[in-house]
Amino acid sequence: MSISSSAHKPKGAAATGAGEGAVAPPITLSERSSTGLALLRILVGYLWFQQLFWKLLPTFAGLYRYVVRESQHAILPGYGALLQHTFLAGCSSLSSPVGCTAFVPLAACVWTAELLVAISLLFGLFTRFGAILATVLSVQLYVGLAYTEWIWTYGMLVLLALVLVAVPAGRRLGVDLWLAPRLQAAGQHHRVARIASWFV
Repeated sequence: MSISSSAHKPKGAAATGAGEGAVAPPITLSERSSTGLALLRILVGYLWFQQLFWKLLPTFAGLYRYVVRESQHAILPGYGALLQHTFLAGCSSLSSPVGCTAFVPLAACVWTAELLVAISLLFGLFTRFGAILATVLSVQLYVGLAYTEWIWTYGMLVLLALVLVAVPAGRRLGVDLWLAPRLQAAGQHHRVARIASWFV
């Protein structure tokens, strides 16, 4: 006569079995934590906004010397060559973008991307989109400039951006607070709204 193993399972083993199927409760942020992350978001947005002013139109000359440094000191093999064949194609000087064929339009794209990050994070508008863009830009800076300055500078910038990707920081002190529920409601009927709701 066989005895059911569950009938004689020790209490400790039963508790362990129940624990394996249990789902941990979601982590909810307190009002103070949410406000702290919103202030962090605004601070990071201001950082990106402030960086727009040393590489202004029409020549973006301030950016040029950093692109040259990235092409010379990149930590990722091949990245320097990529910059030399795109941003620096046709350049005849290491100090000014004279003769560069693609530098100004590409620099304009970088400047516009940084402006979008600044607007997104300062105002909490599609914050996750802005944070994803900030992550991409920060990784690019880390790859190109990590060895030319304090190595943690751009690493911390990457980590700050990743925090803002992970947490909906725009839903406190930001436009996303108003936008998120409307996009989620519209997302039940419209695919574009559903996709847009991922970025708030």
